[in-house]
Amino acid sequence: MATILIVDDEPSVRDVIRDTLELEDHVVFEAVDGPSALETLSQPQLPDCVVLDIMMPGISGLDVLTELRARPATSALPVILLTAASDDATTWAGWSAGANVFLPKPFDPGALLDWIDRVLEGGGEMEPTL
Repeated sequence: MATILIVDDEPSVRDVIRDTLELEDHVVFEAVDGPSALETLSQPQLPDCVVLDIMMPGISGLDVLTELRARPATSALPVILLTAASDDATTWAGWSAGANVFLPKPFDPGALLDWIDRVLEGGGEMEPTL
């Protein structure tokens, strides 16, 4: 069982991810945008992994990821980018910002679970393919 933070501005996407993770007994927290994600990730108790959308109003997921990598407390926190923006430039920007995994939407919930398991075990770095 792990603690996972889902950051996505689309309620239906958060619902699918939450339902999938809770079936595996993970504890799930949600943030609806970048500022609320950064606030949650400023708390003493950090999640074990973050599933982060890129395209959100206000602060983008890439900006959130860049901030997380700059903070000592969250610099090594596993982050899975899950986004509809999967063009080469966006994919490269995600890798450059420090993503562990980049999954395009629509996504397979089983694949997301597999990647969460891999990053939690310490072996979850996907190689960028462009």
